[in-house]
Amino acid sequence: MKHFTWIFLAISLFASFAFADNTSPNTYATISWEKAIEMSKSKKSKAIFVDVRTPEEVAQGTVDGSLNIPLQQIQTRYSELPKDKDLLIFCRSGRRSQAASEFLTQQGYTKVYNVDGGFLAAPPAKAFK
Repeated sequence: MKHFTWIFLAISLFASFAFADNTSPNTYATISWEKAIEMSKSKKSKAIFVDVRTPEEVAQGTVDGSLNIPLQQIQTRYSELPKDKDLLIFCRSGRRSQAASEFLTQQGYTKVYNVDGGFLAAPPAKAFK
């Protein structure tokens, strides 16, 4: 009987992955800094940069005009983010911004963009002007 239970569980698990809907609207895209800057300059996209680093990291430099919501606070402060604008999420290297992007899409945000490479990969400040 134990053997049958394990086989049934294995088949059920396989079926849940095999037939899962991979077209979920709750996804985010990873984009380059160049694309993020282009989006932020566009009047049409209404994009904003969201820095999910700590205040101490932000004090060392950030994108002018970005909104700082540290990853540790995203679960309590995400409602500060507009749902009608493209959110360009970045951190130091890209890991925390991925986590923030995943969380935001789970909360129903549909215009979420993870900026590849984090602030370490950002171009010089003059590229944002």
